[in-house]
Amino acid sequence: MHDRYEQILQFGGLTAVGSVHTPAAPAQQVLDRLIRGNCGYRNRQTNPAPITQSLRRSMAEQGQKPCAVILTCADSRVPPEHIFHAGLGELFVIRNAGNLMGYYSLGSVEYAVQHLNAPLVVVMGHTGCGAVHAAMHEQANGALGWILDSVRAHLGETRDVRLAERRNLLANLAHVGTSRTLCHLYEIGKVDFAAAMYDIHTGHVDFLYGPAEETPGLRPSE
Repeated sequence: MHDRYEQILQFGGLTAVGSVHTPAAPAQQVLDRLIRGNCGYRNRQTNPAPITQSLRRSMAEQGQKPCAVILTCADSRVPPEHIFHAGLGELFVIRNAGNLMGYYSLGSVEYAVQHLNAPLVVVMGHTGCGAVHAAMHEQANGALGWILDSVRAHLGETRDVRLAERRNLLANLAHVGTSRTLCHLYEIGKVDFAAAMYDIHTGHVDFLYGPAEETPGLRPSE
């Protein structure tokens, strides 16, 4: 089936099945910048970028040019701009409970990559995720029930919450493979992807997967 991407999800890890991929050159540079920013956040626990009137005016007139897309959880303890020591306009942030790469999130990622030229997409989960815990232990109705069902579908039978958080993270990263647009941009080297896990206790971001590796789920079918 055209543009369907083969993926294997086992024990919280995704294994991509061999393909040729040309990494997006700026993606590794952006990843390095995010890693440095997280180090600064952990060391100083402040955001150094002042938001001045002149900066707001400049961005309003010149438009946004984010260096990265961050899809992460809506948890109030997970503020991406602070976590990566980023200023106004540096990150294109998409947030929802459980960091789900659903239809609206996927469309937002496509926009940021295709129209704003962001070279790196990071899907970031976090420790102590309430959505994952609830999916493992609770039922809900309405829209919340849909979210929990979506998370639950990624978890398998594990009762290990850390493993469940990792499985949910990597499964959502793999969902980029359902986008024809992102798959094409990935293949031509315009964008790359990373998975990250934020520790809410230490402030550390652990990049489980980055641009130097082949993105899970992004292998075009023959």
